[in-house]
Amino acid sequence: MIELALLGAGRIGQVHANSVSQHHRARLQYVFDPVFDSARLIVDKYGAEMASLEQILQDRDVQGILICTPSDQHATQIERAIEAGKAVFCEKPIATDLLTTRATLEFVESNRGILMLGFQRRFDPHFCALKSKLSEGLFGQLEQLTITSRDPEPPPYSYMRASGGLFKDMTIHDFDMARWLLDEPIQSVYATGSALVDPKTATEGHDIDTASLVLTSQTGKQITILNSRRSTCGYDQRIEAHCAKGTLQVNSVRETSLVIADNTGISESPLENFFMTRYQKAYQAEISHFVDCLATFEQPLVSGFDGLEALRLAEAAFMSLRTGDVVKTESI
Repeated sequence: MIELALLGAGRIGQVHANSVSQHHRARLQYVFDPVFDSARLIVDKYGAEMASLEQILQDRDVQGILICTPSDQHATQIERAIEAGKAVFCEKPIATDLLTTRATLEFVESNRGILMLGFQRRFDPHFCALKSKLSEGLFGQLEQLTITSRDPEPPPYSYMRASGGLFKDMTIHDFDMARWLLDEPIQSVYATGSALVDPKTATEGHDIDTASLVLTSQTGKQITILNSRRSTCGYDQRIEAHCAKGTLQVNSVRETSLVIADNTGISESPLENFFMTRYQKAYQAEISHFVDCLATFEQPLVSGFDGLEALRLAEAAFMSLRTGDVVKTESI
């Protein structure tokens, strides 16, 4: 049995605790969160034990640690866990700046640690099917990739201020999807954005809520990313891959596949309205992969390097937004 500990018992921590509970080879031994009520929810539901970070790190039976704490705590907690000989699964980002991120990855490498980053969309069955078809090469060379990500509504201003901004909090998943689906480096980034959903996003959240980006790969492939913090139809997550011999699409997932057709027209069920329900299977699959890596001593398919590269693209996007210019990623 693989024994795990959870740092952070908020929304995403609860999702991962649930995923661990469904894995036949894993058990959640400890949970750490300074908010007692949040930790108690995990304890009562999954049978874990509340513990301090020091107690978790000192327990030799704990093989892996799931880090779901605020972003500004990730780097320090990764290093402490790796130093204690634990494998680490960490929600993105490692840090919101490149200097800290690179230093953390150097520490992990020098200690021969295992670090997996939480880019759960790589484990989504719909996107995995798209990746598989692209890898087969039956539709020829990928020429254009369009990624649409729109949230149902904006987060609180306090969250925006602490998140590192839209590109590091939201678009970073799209940057990772672009890198994964293309399987080649991104050469340049052009970004435009503003606060169209809510003008106070700029003044109170110090952020933007609407963005359009154009990326170019090393071989000239074109990637368009569309982001918004508002989608009245629900959680809008789509990808279109235009290839030489065909176009592949993954559409937004609906609550059910029910379609009603009558004399008033044709209607479908609403879109999923929450990221935790839309990506429920993906969250389960990524934790299962992490547990498998601990059992086989293999490196995860999603590494800290993937987090660094996505963050580099986010930094390039911020620079492009400030300057109005196309930014070469080699300069970041």
